[in-house]
Amino acid sequence: MSIIDPGQLLLKIESEPHYEYPRAMQNISLTANHPEHGKVASLSAWRIVRARLGDRFYEILDEDSDELHQFSTALFDKYGNVLPHIVEPGHRSGSGVWGRELNRGMLLYVMMVYVQEKFRGQGIGSDKVLWQETQKRQIAFFRKNGFGRVGRTAFFGYSLNENHPSRRLPVEQDPANLTDEFSPPDRETAQQTFPVHYAIANETDSTVVAFIQAAYDKDPQSIHSPDGNGFTPIHIAAGSRNIAALRKLLEWDVDADLRNAANADGVTPLELLQNQMRSTRSFVETLLVDWQGYSAEELEVEYLLKQRTDQLVPASLQEYIVKNKYGCTCGACLAGWLSPRMRYRLECQAGYGRDMMPDNYDQFTHRQVASFDDFFDVQTPYIPRRFQPDFYLSFYKGYCDIFTAAYEFLHATNEVLSESAIQPYLSQDSMFYFNKGGRIAFAFDAMTSCARDESELGDGTHEETFADSEDWKSLPTCANDLQFQLVRVMLGLNPREQWGPYYRARARGLDEEMDEDSEEDFVF
Repeated sequence: MSIIDPGQLLLKIESEPHYEYPRAMQNISLTANHPEHGKVASLSAWRIVRARLGDRFYEILDEDSDELHQFSTALFDKYGNVLPHIVEPGHRSGSGVWGRELNRGMLLYVMMVYVQEKFRGQGIGSDKVLWQETQKRQIAFFRKNGFGRVGRTAFFGYSLNENHPSRRLPVEQDPANLTDEFSPPDRETAQQTFPVHYAIANETDSTVVAFIQAAYDKDPQSIHSPDGNGFTPIHIAAGSRNIAALRKLLEWDVDADLRNAANADGVTPLELLQNQMRSTRSFVETLLVDWQGYSAEELEVEYLLKQRTDQLVPASLQEYIVKNKYGCTCGACLAGWLSPRMRYRLECQAGYGRDMMPDNYDQFTHRQVASFDDFFDVQTPYIPRRFQPDFYLSFYKGYCDIFTAAYEFLHATNEVLSESAIQPYLSQDSMFYFNKGGRIAFAFDAMTSCARDESELGDGTHEETFADSEDWKSLPTCANDLQFQLVRVMLGLNPREQWGPYYRARARGLDEEMDEDSEEDFVF
């Protein structure tokens, strides 16, 4: 092994903006060169500024590489916030040294570290690495240099805060990856060794019910035995949404199995189901865009598991499906998807249009077309450019009338917003607009897009404006409060159709100037 003086190394750092999201992601490359030996080490990493990704954290990282996709979904939600089970007490939180400080600051994900073999073991390249690695030697390398496993995942993290608990954790207390403790069999072996599990995963009708009963009659322990991944039959029934098998298993005493999290995912049957529901939803929202809610099968399985584990659920399965189809957590979402806070945001945007758009009437000349380029309001850019020849005052008044109608509807009722719902609130002013081909959808596009830009996914002006408002603070919080894509789909804004604003790229919130300062930064 050659010995070199680290003081002789010349470090070179270069940054290259991401080709599509330059202000949200930059590729950082570092090389360490020696006057005699040349390049002795190099590092390549992605610098990720989550605040500029909004609710597209999954989408954008998935576009770049599968490795970044695996990283993002293992540790964070689609907003870039750490998943609850990583930081809350429980089996999957591992050492428990990581908390919600992971929601703050930028992330640095190291894709590659290279050190010439003859220089390895000298501390070169020992700084700022997060890597998905199972080799014992490499894991020891990470831990030696201050990295700690994040939860019980395959990922290691490093906090730049030297007082962070992860920096003080003894190496021997850093947990193992959950999957390292299990050895899943191949498909053929699984069918022979774990026939009950195999049947539940592959049969969904009365056949599987008879098979489970026969296995139980022969050996009652068969319905409790774990497979190579540590999953019991009721785990498999939950994960495969096998309602027939689940109902059969629930006939017996499986309470211990319902609490069992000693498996490769570290989850109970209910948690396994919910993980898969989240994964399916993120896949559809990322790649197919128009998620249509959880399936009736998923929700029935969730209902049965919650009911058996004494979690509060409605008496009726149908009521549960209606309330939970779109992920509502507050119990107050209209039709299960329009949360009180989201509705308030839309009411504000409709009110802004009603109050401010009439100030532009003076920019029109009687019986003359105005230019879109002369208008600096936030609503006009959501009118497609093809309507330029029809952009008379009467057209603009009709467009404005939709905002007025939407505001009056939202302010006077507690019903779901829709095109049909605001029809009775429209005035004669809208006739010219509709006769020329104008659509209510253009105003809905403006309202939802502007609401998102002013939310905490954008510049946060809504939260700042209403921080002291009792009307706002009194509204319950919900997982649907920032589900703008879901709301757009439910309002009829087809995600496969081109929408505004038409005067700039549709980056939506990725190009704004934002504060670079952060309280915490992490290397992953």
